[in-house]
Amino acid sequence: MERSKKTNGTTCITAEQFRLIGDRGLGNPAARVAHACAYFEGNLYMGTTHGSGDSPGDCGRILRHRCKQGQWQTVYTSPLRQPDLRSTAIDVLRYKRKAMPTTQVPVHRGFRGMAVFQGKSDSRPALYVSTISNWGGVVLRSSDGENFEPVSAPGLGDDQLLSFRALVPFRGRLFTTPIGYNTGDILDRNGTNRPVVMVSDDPANGRWEEASPAGFGDPRNQVVFNMAVLGDHLYAGTGNPQGGFDVWRTEADGKPPFSWERALTTGAGRFNLNESVCGMVEFCGALYIGTGLPGLGYDSANDVGPAAAVLLRLRPDGSWDLVVGQPRFSPDGLKVPISLMGPGFDDFHNSVIWRMAVHDGWLYLGTHHWEIFNTSLDDVRNPQGGFHLWATRNGEDWQPVTQNGFGSPYAVGVRTLVSTPHGLVIGSDDHSQLKRRSLIASGRTPAQLEGFDDEGGLQVWLGEGADHPEGGPHG
Repeated sequence: MERSKKTNGTTCITAEQFRLIGDRGLGNPAARVAHACAYFEGNLYMGTTHGSGDSPGDCGRILRHRCKQGQWQTVYTSPLRQPDLRSTAIDVLRYKRKAMPTTQVPVHRGFRGMAVFQGKSDSRPALYVSTISNWGGVVLRSSDGENFEPVSAPGLGDDQLLSFRALVPFRGRLFTTPIGYNTGDILDRNGTNRPVVMVSDDPANGRWEEASPAGFGDPRNQVVFNMAVLGDHLYAGTGNPQGGFDVWRTEADGKPPFSWERALTTGAGRFNLNESVCGMVEFCGALYIGTGLPGLGYDSANDVGPAAAVLLRLRPDGSWDLVVGQPRFSPDGLKVPISLMGPGFDDFHNSVIWRMAVHDGWLYLGTHHWEIFNTSLDDVRNPQGGFHLWATRNGEDWQPVTQNGFGSPYAVGVRTLVSTPHGLVIGSDDHSQLKRRSLIASGRTPAQLEGFDDEGGLQVWLGEGADHPEGGPHG
């Protein structure tokens, strides 16, 4: 991708230089999560995700944003199907079976990954997208950004697999990892019954193979959570609620499954308080690794936490630094945070480092921030919270861009963070429904609820920088 011309690289983009380019779920307030995003053929593509998928209004959509015109257009909407037991499975986080929907439901309630990739059967780079489906997530392909067709079997051959997280190109192959499963009795959004890395050199023809052993040989590794490329290796980070995450790497030589070596273990010495690797990105010759716990900084399913997220820096030679976190002794000696900041960037509510991206020489990092879930009934008119966005030019000195979701306290997390030639794009995870739930719980009447904006829905911001012709402060 060409270097952005929107900042001069000497300063990061400030909060005033971000402008809202999409809100209220991009036309559907029930679309809460901007889960997948990519820049393709001169346009921005955003995949929306719904929390339930219980009605026709919960269809996942892919939207195209023509950056120069500032217009959004829906280019794909999930088909519908009749509900069955997969629609009512017991969510491990909610412990109860849902009622059977009375209408048709979306096959795909959202999207988890997007990547631009050219495989063996592609005459040019195409846009690949992984879906979220109770009947097995699939991979969609588009060569023109307008027509999207499934090019895989449900669940890549295992229709219990809910979705596939990151789609990462590396050495002429496309890699992904299963996330979630639905048996018809149990729905798990974060774990999986197949903790492996999958690979294809020809995804257009639906040919996928296992690229790693299950859990890298450790049954405690319940999921391969994220992947990133550093130098001549592909790195994969796991989720392990018993012993803490592992990070493994491979050169992906020969035929799959490949040979892997372990780069970090036991959550880099923090054990299961570093349960999962959530964000990973290469910056200045090192791999930056952000951790996280599901829920509100507490993994209730496995009784892990509470804890805030930490940030690590791993070099190709295996040495590593604690960037953000609590000083501690580790198998590699005493580790003191080089940023001089504690877990969660000194904020306990930052439970996950969800996304990182490099833009114009700066590393940007977005969090999940759950303070708004503590909002009392008396605080509804003055809610506190919103995701954090931090930036650094050297990996050690960090500065906040926003610590309140750009003034949107119900925007609890950064779910997409993508560098484009037009600027840095941020897509949120929205929980505006908390506001109405609090008011209803207080016994207020419909008349008393008037004036509260309960529409909600995901938001999208574009950060352009001061020297962009459209840059500068935005209202």
